Amino acid sequence: MPCDYHLNLDEGLITVSVTEEVPLGEVAAFARQMLADPRYDPLLPQLFDLRGLTVTRTPPASADLRDFVLREFRPKAHASIAIVVDGSLDQRSLASLYHLSCSRDKTEVFDHYEQALKWLMRAEFV
Repeated sequence: MPCDYHLNLDEGLITVSVTEEVPLGEVAAFARQMLADPRYDPLLPQLFDLRGLTVTRTPPASADLRDFVLREFRPKAHASIAIVVDGSLDQRSLASLYHLSCSRDKTEVFDHYEQALKWLMRAEFV
């Protein structure tokens, strides 16, 4: 499955992975599903692992995802968010992701998983 999330309530962390070619419309639908999960806690830090992600975009899907992040996701995520990317993400997608991450406090983009996890632990648990 290209999109998956795990709500680890015992460890106090939400992990999200999107690691294959995915149409942007599916990313927004997947994220809406996560927010609708009754176990979703907006106060838990989140680690988005996007290594290996390849985006298939259309203008309507791009606008829908941007609107979703700004209007639905941002108000429902109150803790720190670390986003991990690698060289497989095209420059346009990376720029869009960076722009969206800048629209929210306590969000950082990393190119190393361990650095992202360390930052998240310091930001939330120290």
